[in-house]
Amino acid sequence: MDNQNTNSILKKLQLEELGLLTELDRVCRKHKLNYYIVGGTLIGAVRHKGFIPWDDDIDVSMPRKDFNKLCKLSKTEFGEKYFFQTHKTEKNCSFHYAKLRKNGTYFGEEKFEHQSFHKGIFMDIFPLDYIPENKLLQKLLFKGFGLFSGLISSKDKSDEYLFKNKSGLFVFILKCIRCITPKFLLQAFRSLLTKLSNLLANKKLLASFSGFHGYPKEIAPALWWADGTELTFEGKSVMAPKEYKTLLTHMFGDFMELPPEEERITHNVDLQKIVFDGATVEDYKPKINKKRIRKNEYKVTP
Repeated sequence: MDNQNTNSILKKLQLEELGLLTELDRVCRKHKLNYYIVGGTLIGAVRHKGFIPWDDDIDVSMPRKDFNKLCKLSKTEFGEKYFFQTHKTEKNCSFHYAKLRKNGTYFGEEKFEHQSFHKGIFMDIFPLDYIPENKLLQKLLFKGFGLFSGLISSKDKSDEYLFKNKSGLFVFILKCIRCITPKFLLQAFRSLLTKLSNLLANKKLLASFSGFHGYPKEIAPALWWADGTELTFEGKSVMAPKEYKTLLTHMFGDFMELPPEEERITHNVDLQKIVFDGATVEDYKPKINKKRIRKNEYKVTP
């Protein structure tokens, strides 16, 4: 596919995702819920006043309290045009976070092609949890969360990164745990860790356990988030962390500097296979019937 056609499809995809962000913004403002654009979406707002030109998704975060309220409101606030996806709204979904998807569309990420669940064009919504100031506790909570997430993903055959660079004995023990422990119980243990984190915390630090960067970059002072501030994104006013520049520097360093062209990559998705209208349940059925082996986790370079 030539560059012109690729850029045209990417622009169309970004427009659909902007519609999802606009819908989320509407619901959150209506019910006075805090949300913040984060990651590449936040960099795009600051550096480009919109999408990073090569970015193909939108990420937001929400304090746990607001995230839980949104999950309850999703049953009535998002109409037939949208699907609010969590492990509670769709049996085969194992995410600890949520995705707001557009019905009738298809956006097939390679690592999920062998699974059967809604795969419409989406935006990610990550919960923010309070976390203790003790660094040992922080590491243990992140390690535990990663372990349970890895066991769940491995059970779903989404990837096998859990076993990478591990000793034979340790791999054997993990596979035994995976084999005898039901997925719902692994999910319950994972959720229990985030509840424990909130219980032990003094509400000075917030953490995104599901965030890409992991410990310690996904931890930041709660004051950096606060009630947020408004930024312009593709001509629309959206919410960002109050100290967004400090937060971006903490996570990315010099976020205003453009990366080399060879690092300007998107998700591992064939843009030509994206369906913008008329996708059905058939499009969401498995296309690969084998385990996915995670090599290098892909991401958009900001």
